[in-house]
Amino acid sequence: MKTPTLPFFQNSKFTIQHSLVIVALTFFTPAAALADDDEPPRTISVSGEGKVTATPDMATISTGVTTNDITAKAALDANSSAMEALMKTLTDAGIEERDIQTSGFNVSPQYNRTIPQPGQAAQRPKIVGYQVSNNVRVRIRDLDQLGPLLDQLVEAGSNQLGGVSFSIADPEPLLNDARDQAVRKARERADLYAKAAGVKVGKVLSISEASVGFPRPQPMQQSLRMAAAESVPVAPGEQEIRANINIVYEIADE
Repeated sequence: MKTPTLPFFQNSKFTIQHSLVIVALTFFTPAAALADDDEPPRTISVSGEGKVTATPDMATISTGVTTNDITAKAALDANSSAMEALMKTLTDAGIEERDIQTSGFNVSPQYNRTIPQPGQAAQRPKIVGYQVSNNVRVRIRDLDQLGPLLDQLVEAGSNQLGGVSFSIADPEPLLNDARDQAVRKARERADLYAKAAGVKVGKVLSISEASVGFPRPQPMQQSLRMAAAESVPVAPGEQEIRANINIVYEIADE
């Protein structure tokens, strides 16, 4: 039996098997060429970190008054009077209104809790008085004021003087310096890897900021007794700002 042939090959020696080979070659050749054109670039991925240190130029403190009395009104009146003296101390020291913010206000009953003797029934707690607390958060933009102001607040009646924390008022310029360092260090690292691998660094394909580290406020604990006894020493120290970036470079053609 003869092998059947296609109509257009009636006058040739090509069979169906031969024609299938021709079609397959014609179909796959453009795809292979396209794969070569779309080959992803060779890259070097590196990271860099920049660090800048600076002396804090601003402090934040928490101060306030807690009062106790038999009635809520009496405790509140005593607290309001003490807070007026405290607020006057702040304004007399030149602290602006925008830098004074109420951070907590609370009125709570005080109970007389007795432990029942053996054989006695437990008694319900009784209210024996009230406690009023009022606290404000204060920003101090001149650190030379800090020590004397802590003394003045205690003398004015503050019995809730929290820890002092230091910070940098405008960290953005310092952060930009850290970013600049991070980019330069990433490039130095890319050049080092490229030289070791026998290639050259090409253009930048992508840059991403991995993280930035603003300094957390640094607490300074100070007891009321020490504050009342002498001018409070202030040591703001230094704070560090960090920036981390990731850069992808293309490996240049030789």
